Amino acid sequence: MKKIAIFLAIIIFNSFLCGCLNKEEDSDGDGLKDEKEKEGWEIRVVYPEEKNVTIYHVTSNPDKIDTDGDNLTDLEEFLYPGGKATDPNKRDTDGDGLTDFEEKNLGTDPTNWKHDVDEDGFIDYYEILFYEERNITHEKIMEYIQDRDVDNDGAIDGMDSDPLRDLKIKVWIKNIMIQSDMRDKDGIIEVEIKVSVGKEWKKFYLPVIPYLNETLNFTCILDLDDVGEPGNASHPLMIIAKDLDEGVEKKIIDPEDGFPQYDFIKVFEGNEWIYSANFNIFTDCHSYHGFGVDGEIWFEIIDVSE
Repeated sequence: MKKIAIFLAIIIFNSFLCGCLNKEEDSDGDGLKDEKEKEGWEIRVVYPEEKNVTIYHVTSNPDKIDTDGDNLTDLEEFLYPGGKATDPNKRDTDGDGLTDFEEKNLGTDPTNWKHDVDEDGFIDYYEILFYEERNITHEKIMEYIQDRDVDNDGAIDGMDSDPLRDLKIKVWIKNIMIQSDMRDKDGIIEVEIKVSVGKEWKKFYLPVIPYLNETLNFTCILDLDDVGEPGNASHPLMIIAKDLDEGVEKKIIDPEDGFPQYDFIKVFEGNEWIYSANFNIFTDCHSYHGFGVDGEIWFEIIDVSE
């Protein structure tokens, strides 16, 4: 009986000892005990474009050092700096396009989507989406979100119509046909064409024979003002054609335009003497055909941004 009692005591002691050891077991050696990995912890997250906090419970795999493979161990996810416990089952806890590991290196909060690493006014979440839509690699995106002016055009990315390019257009005047003698007597009209996008004017001169379709090859590059909302560029494009001949228009004020020095040549729609448009480089680069009471003009706008 004495031997049986001793045997039972040993079994009970061993069972107790094993129970204690199991509680301290760390199967994957990540520094987080198995019991805690199975028990789990609470996560508090603010997802993209949301203000309210979402709270939920997570557990990790006691047989994996890094359950979600984001280069943060499960212990690091549990003891994230600043008490911001992250989700060991998601590489990107808040869904902002950056992994928890990347956010740790950047110094941002992996449980809250709203941050702007380079303080350029372009929230990282939206900046990442902007570049992803343009097939920029994630490696490059990581560089770009830390650069206030990616294209070096002087406009910070959050206030740049196109953060990737310095915006420029080429205006190509192709043909003009003046179906009026413009009250000139010599049969040749001295034409000036001027083009602008709100800054300087580009201009050129040429003699035009009335009623003849003149083939032109006038081109000019205009540097657009890049400041604006990313993805939305709007510029006041203007084109004017004028008759500079010295003649009757020098002596008599034209009752229609009020200018004694020259006549505006109306080659745009209707009676308009100026082509004035709210030009968007992303949608409005194509060929144009204008026609008015004094004739017709053909031109093309080409995106030549760098």
